[in-house]
Amino acid sequence: MLVAAFWLCVTVTTASAQGTALLTQQMLDQAGGTFVVKKNYTAKGAVLHLANKQKLEFSGGSIDDAELVGNHSTVKVSGKTPVFGKKVIISGVWDVKEAHDGWFAYESGKDFLSNQLIKNMLAFSNDDTFCHLLFEEKRIYYFELPYKGNAKLGDEFSYHINKAGKKKRHYGEVYTSKYSFLRIFTIPSNTKVTIHSTLQMLPTNQGAYFVFWEYGKENITIEGTGTIAGDNKEHLYTSPYAGSKYFGEWGFIFRCAKCRNFVFRGITLRDAFGDCLIFQGAQSTTQKGPLYSDGLLMENVKIIGARRNGVSIGARNVVIRNCHFENCGIKAVHGTPPRCAIDFEPDAVKKYPEIGNQNVLMEKCTFKNNYYDVGSYRNNLESYGKIATTIKNCRFSAPLKIQGTYWMRFENCYIPFVWNSQDKRSVLLYSKHMEFINCEFAELDTTMLGLATRWYNKYSHCKYNTKKK
Repeated sequence: MLVAAFWLCVTVTTASAQGTALLTQQMLDQAGGTFVVKKNYTAKGAVLHLANKQKLEFSGGSIDDAELVGNHSTVKVSGKTPVFGKKVIISGVWDVKEAHDGWFAYESGKDFLSNQLIKNMLAFSNDDTFCHLLFEEKRIYYFELPYKGNAKLGDEFSYHINKAGKKKRHYGEVYTSKYSFLRIFTIPSNTKVTIHSTLQMLPTNQGAYFVFWEYGKENITIEGTGTIAGDNKEHLYTSPYAGSKYFGEWGFIFRCAKCRNFVFRGITLRDAFGDCLIFQGAQSTTQKGPLYSDGLLMENVKIIGARRNGVSIGARNVVIRNCHFENCGIKAVHGTPPRCAIDFEPDAVKKYPEIGNQNVLMEKCTFKNNYYDVGSYRNNLESYGKIATTIKNCRFSAPLKIQGTYWMRFENCYIPFVWNSQDKRSVLLYSKHMEFINCEFAELDTTMLGLATRWYNKYSHCKYNTKKK
């Protein structure tokens, strides 16, 4: 009985002058199944490995200045005060069912970088078991892109010379492992993240970053009343791009490729240097299995101030409902093409037909002050054979940038322009198999009606105002 009782609580007799005790690997080894933390510990920077399925049970104490390496380990916390100090690193594999940001010590203000705190929270989850991560303290977490090197990474990409004799960079290389230093966080599969706080990126001069890099992940929910913001409002337009018209366009908040079953609900995504969310198939055959992304639900999400696109979609089985898009692609946010609130454009679909949009629905969404509200280029291949994307019950306030695309249907929508007077051309240029049902057009390029039969486009029960303003 004396041996069995020993591992329930380890007493430390050596304490520092600050009133904290030294935590050692030997103490964890001796504790067995549960290590009870009743006082404040420091490991003085040591890396400590927990035993298989060992539990950390906090009962009035804390741990700081330690890397805690889990081995399918768990955590139990009593009380509401932080139990992990500012110098704690969580790594290894943990089987924590629920984790709270209030477990971690925190300071307000931009001088306190929260990169490690956010990574610590994510480390409590793993791809194989469900975990609920709660950012519920209504704090502002300032994080940064750690890479501070060459801001002109685009010059490193390989290129080819096109028919016009111009150098065309292979910008897709930014997605390869060579540039993994541009990836800040990753949410593991089978994770629910509730955010009632704000995650705010600090300004960078880099033209590419991925706040959340999600490749091949599945069963992830991001919900809450909080905000995840990129750096676009304060982006550092400094050398080597000062005075240039090109500043990069890959500053993504969420870049999801080859993913399954993602849910975004209630959250606000804003101020991306590129896109707030890109949910598309992969553009590489280096890994086995399907390339397409499958299963996205967006409900009551706000997309604000994206510099390139608010959302880019190239996936299967997508529902976007009751979402709000505002200030995307406009001059005030240094908009860069395509400059759409939402763009249905599966990149490389001609090369990889499986990644085209299929069974996509957007309905009851609102739009305000975007450069374009909807864009699409090659929504799916012309040979796809049926409607791939349906947009219903939306009231648009900006032009639609629809060109060279196929198999889209608009139902019960108010459309201000199907003529872009700035570009002096129809934004339905070369598009086929387009359907407009019960729609009202405030302004219309009348030549498109004449070409409806030729381009296999359909207008049914629509209202037109062909007088240009």
